[in-house]
Amino acid sequence: MQPQESILFVWGKGAGTRRKILHLLKQCGKEEPCFLNRIAHELGMSHVATRKHLTLLIEGGYVQPLNPDGKPVYLILTEKGKRAAKKYRA
Repeated sequence: MQPQESILFVWGKGAGTRRKILHLLKQCGKEEPCFLNRIAHELGMSHVATRKHLTLLIEGGYVQPLNPDGKPVYLILTEKGKRAAKKYRA
């Protein structure tokens, strides 16, 4: 386990939420791309809080926007994100 990854998904504040986001994106990917509003709604979180977690996941290379300038921005897991979703339970 890499130090940064353990902080994001195990020890850091909000780690459980980020694990839930990974697993939600994994499920969405089977049906259709996910977007911020859907993630916020599914997790019962504000859009602001959801965006903060997604920003960390995007910067870490776990999540990628499909259409960065689109509205809504569709999100998918990267290969790194798929490996993390398998490794960490929601």
